[in-house]
Amino acid sequence: MNRPPSLDPESLLTAYSQGVFPMTEPDGSIHWFTANPRGILPLEGFCPSRSLRAAVRQERFELRINSAFEQTMRACMELRADQTWISQPLIDAYVRLHRLGFAHSVESWHEGELVGGLYGVSLGAAFFGESMFHRKTDASKVALFH
Repeated sequence: MNRPPSLDPESLLTAYSQGVFPMTEPDGSIHWFTANPRGILPLEGFCPSRSLRAAVRQERFELRINSAFEQTMRACMELRADQTWISQPLIDAYVRLHRLGFAHSVESWHEGELVGGLYGVSLGAAFFGESMFHRKTDASKVALFH
C-alpha cells in the first residue's frame, strides 16, 4: 500500500486486524505492508530445539514483560541501523499502543542489563511479533520461547 499511514492507535489496530502493518523505508517515509503469507508459529505442537530447551533450562536470563518496552524497541532499531524499518514516528506510535495495553515486550536481562527481547502487538488471541534483538547468545530466543 502506498499512502502514508495514520499511526494513531485506532488506525494501527484496524490495520493489524486486516494483516497490514507500517514500516519505515530507507528514505524515512512510512508505508503500509502486508506479508502473504504472514509467518505463524502455532503454539500447539510447538517443539523447541534441543539447544533452546537447554538455554531455557540454564536460566541464564531474568525474564520480564513490559518493564522496558521503549528500550526494547530502540535496541531492535539500533542493532539493525543499516536495515531497520523502525523509526522515531513508529516508536512513538507503538509506545502509545503499549500504554493502551496492545503492545508488549518480553525482555531478557542479565546482571541488571537488557540483553535481548522482542516486542509486538497483541490483538484478540494473536500476538504479532515485530522485531527481536540480542546482545548475548540465546537472549532473544529465550524471550520468544517465554
